[in-house]
Amino acid sequence: MPGRKSRIFIDADAFVALANPKDSNHKKALRLSRAIKFQKTEVFVSSFAIGEAITVISQKIGLNKAFVFGIQAYEGEVIIIDANRDQQLKALKRIPQQTSKNIRFADFINMVLMDELKIKIIFSFDKHYQKSGYELLSDEWK
Repeated sequence: MPGRKSRIFIDADAFVALANPKDSNHKKALRLSRAIKFQKTEVFVSSFAIGEAITVISQKIGLNKAFVFGIQAYEGEVIIIDANRDQQLKALKRIPQQTSKNIRFADFINMVLMDELKIKIIFSFDKHYQKSGYELLSDEWK
């Protein structure tokens, strides 16, 4: 559809990779971030993922970097969604369906919100999204 904005969701690990030059996905995250900015893309994130990213950035890089990231996230153009009680309950109900123990609650929240917004592409490096039927943002994305 010409002129229609594409829509993607962002997971906490993408923000962490962007913020941390020592992260193994840092260079790829920078490339993908530039591609998002170049395209007409609506970008969504859950407040749970923002909180997770702030926590991990503070642990891996420092509190000041976490503070700067948080301010930029909340003042930026990314659409931040606060999951309501029903959405959180839906996320909890997804837990028994998963076989991996490495999925965080924020990831389940992301999946619920993505389903409601009809978004299939997520900027993340977590493979469990693919196993759950979502597409990871890649260098081939347009």
